[in-house]
Amino acid sequence: MKKMYLKMAAVLPLAAVIVSCGRVTIDPNDYLNVEFEGMDSVAVATYSIDYEKMVTDNLKAFDIKSKKDEKDIERAVKKLKKYLGGELDNTRELSNGDKITFEWDDDDIEKLEKKYNIKLKVSDKTIEVTDLDVPEEFDPFEYLDIEYTGVGENSVMSFKVDDDLPVNLGFDADKKYGLKNGDKVTVTFGPSYYDEEDIMESCFNKGYKPTQIKKEYTVEGVPSYVEKIADIEKASYDRMDKYALDSFKELADSWDDKELVDVELAGVDLYIPKETGYFTPKNIVCYVYKVTAKDPEAGKEEEKKEEEKKEETTEAEKTTAAEETTTKADEKKDEAATTAADDKKSEETTTTAKSEDKEKTTEAKKDDKKSKDTFTYYYYTLFENVVTPDNGKGSDFPNVSIIVPDSDIFFGEIYGEGFKKGNVVFDGFETLDKLRDSIKEDYKDAKFETDIKK
Repeated sequence: MKKMYLKMAAVLPLAAVIVSCGRVTIDPNDYLNVEFEGMDSVAVATYSIDYEKMVTDNLKAFDIKSKKDEKDIERAVKKLKKYLGGELDNTRELSNGDKITFEWDDDDIEKLEKKYNIKLKVSDKTIEVTDLDVPEEFDPFEYLDIEYTGVGENSVMSFKVDDDLPVNLGFDADKKYGLKNGDKVTVTFGPSYYDEEDIMESCFNKGYKPTQIKKEYTVEGVPSYVEKIADIEKASYDRMDKYALDSFKELADSWDDKELVDVELAGVDLYIPKETGYFTPKNIVCYVYKVTAKDPEAGKEEEKKEEEKKEETTEAEKTTAAEETTTKADEKKDEAATTAADDKKSEETTTTAKSEDKEKTTEAKKDDKKSKDTFTYYYYTLFENVVTPDNGKGSDFPNVSIIVPDSDIFFGEIYGEGFKKGNVVFDGFETLDKLRDSIKEDYKDAKFETDIKK
């Protein structure tokens, strides 16, 4: 038994050599093809195995007589696909210089070697990524301007995109509405339904690579409603003043019962209503003006009487002066030269004093006349919902609601914000307190601030 065993053991190696020598060695890597698609840093690798060529290059090993035996070739190809395969260890986001490996699955190749006269020389193959095009980098947010519309906590974000943006996929944000200063908003390059891979692929297809896809912005520059007089920008303050003055002077040009003497800004009152709604403003900025006007008909009769009285006084003074001169001349004929000189000096002093008294009396009468002819009262222009920063720059007309005093007369009675002085009706208020009382009547609980100095 032992001899027989030894004999057989001696024969087996020879048989193995014969079998080995009769087989065709095939290196599957010769039939492996790896390709790269895309640009540097985002390229994708794919592979293919040319099983048909593996068979047609070794027809005898697969016991096939001719390339015309298509069915036999097809059967052999199916067997190879079933028992010989593998995969790449990395296929995505590839860059020049990366190395990837195709790892063969050789668990079942014995089945192929038993069926066919082949010897499969299987070994993993490493491939270096090369020749990928390098994309041009760009920052999409350099081509984006953020704009806001609305006031306070109700502003809305919108995007203004430069036409030179290399790849315009649009922009989106995690929050666009109900914004206020200080809010943080994340803006994304590309539509919301795109993931990062989609965005990169779209850019690489055009030869570009975005340096960032998301960026956080802090909301700023959104107009807010003025809450203090100090909040009003000087340019806005002056613009509202100019508008109110121009409007008032235009109104004064239409007066036929009075004439404008002077109008000046007394200052500003600010009202902040406690509760606001659709019909209640967020703020009321009241520009208060001190107006001096006169009735052109007033005092004309008095002026005529004063003029006649003045003429009579002048004639009487002339007569008295002449009589006094004659009397003095007679009385002083016998006086000494020195005494005459002293009297003359005293007379001149008296005359000068009388002249000064006369001038003072005339000025006092003028002032008294002026006070009788003119009347000073208060007028306002209200600007509602004033904001800062001023969102109406460059315009003469403030971007707010504007209200001015208005009155009417029915059957001799005045209605509205006006009063009557003599026969003249004034739109406005006789005193500053009456003006403020009128406004506070509508905003009783409003917070009040003023820069008017009494």
